[in-house]
Amino acid sequence: MAKGIMRDIFKRLPLMSMLKQFVSEMLHSTKKDQLLILDRIYWNGKICCHNLFLVGANSKEPKELIIPRVTDSDMGFKVIGSCNGLVCVTHYSFDQNSCLFLWNPDTDQTRRINESSNALLPYQVPPNCLLGFYFNHNVNDYEVVRLHSFEDTESECLDNSLGKTCAVRVEKYSLRSGLWREIECCGPLVTVDGILFWTENFVSLKGTLFWIAMEVSEKVSHEMIISFNFNHNLIGKIEFPFSFKGCSEIYKKVAVFHDSVALLICSENKCMEQCLDLWVFHDNYDGVECWTKIFTIEALSSVERPIGIWINEILMSTGKVIHSGSRIIALLQEDALGAGFSYNVFNYVESTSPL
Repeated sequence: MAKGIMRDIFKRLPLMSMLKQFVSEMLHSTKKDQLLILDRIYWNGKICCHNLFLVGANSKEPKELIIPRVTDSDMGFKVIGSCNGLVCVTHYSFDQNSCLFLWNPDTDQTRRINESSNALLPYQVPPNCLLGFYFNHNVNDYEVVRLHSFEDTESECLDNSLGKTCAVRVEKYSLRSGLWREIECCGPLVTVDGILFWTENFVSLKGTLFWIAMEVSEKVSHEMIISFNFNHNLIGKIEFPFSFKGCSEIYKKVAVFHDSVALLICSENKCMEQCLDLWVFHDNYDGVECWTKIFTIEALSSVERPIGIWINEILMSTGKVIHSGSRIIALLQEDALGAGFSYNVFNYVESTSPL
């Protein structure tokens, strides 16, 4: 083939776009061993203790992670999620210094996420909103999404709207552009009774984010799962599985189990006996959504607490030990607070990608 023809062909190719896509795929395909970030919190109304640990699949000795301070606030933080070696964190403050930032634990780089001058709400951090962090392969960009409840299209749904029906609206942040923008969602309008709060963790699966959230009105509070598909800009509501009478739910976690959205529910009966149920969600049966119970762990010890799922194994905490059904995952250092911790877990892979 003549050199002139070859030169003409290459001129027509979007080389820069192809190069960026190639580099992105290389960075995301050369993953190291799968790691786990263990987020441990203790709070009894007076004492607050918050630690992060990095746990390997083949090591029982966790490494403590120190989150960099990006504000002057002495208040705590909340880990939103982890993706391709980057961790999204919110730093709390009583004033306007509350902020979101991205952090690479491997390089200790941080990048603060600046707020828009026309943000939907003055309350921009949990629990007054739902936050998610992910990599969007369609646009080759990291994005942060934030969901709020609104009384109508003009005014925000705050404490004085407890008795009103509120619409759920979405705004999205692009790491590439550094900008927030409101998203026009497809499908039917999703509403909640009163105010929407984030009560637990979130997971991402196949282009959809899932949060455990609560709608709070003057008469009742009601927990559910809120979903957002970032490929099609669709918001959804998923009700929890039916709970049996005589049992009270102590805590729950949303998770991923064998490529399906799952729910861990710990319940207690009138005799103070605890059990753990693992449910998996299905929505591919002619559009019918349903939960299937996979198994139940009976006679759960009062000091055992499910903290999540990692590599398709349920993780349990018992004092300073984190274990699955088959092995010890981590041995945490002795402390004076005992076993009264709560946990969140996040998949993590090391990466030296710059922010």
